[in-house]
Amino acid sequence: MRTTTLLATIAVLGAALGAPAWAGDHHHKRERQPQASAPAQTGYDHGMLVVAHSAGPGQPGHGWQYFSDPNAQRAVVISPQGDYYLSQGRGLRWVAAAQQQA
Repeated sequence: MRTTTLLATIAVLGAALGAPAWAGDHHHKRERQPQASAPAQTGYDHGMLVVAHSAGPGQPGHGWQYFSDPNAQRAVVISPQGDYYLSQGRGLRWVAAAQQQA
């Protein structure tokens, strides 16, 4: 039951973060210049903004970190274990696991 709640929370968050990508006018998408912000040479992506949430201890989403870049239409979610998930407007997909201590 706990896993189902967690997956449902991630799906709802992915849908909420992906909604702006579907809400725009895509009729002239090929005519527009891409709006992608590239990470700086330091590896820090200045376009990412923190998405605040109020999940407390024992609630779904507690310990998760959410970031969004509205201009590039992408979002990143970091689990409490350190796993990274990326959304580029088509739902979340796992991209990296937490590194194990040697």
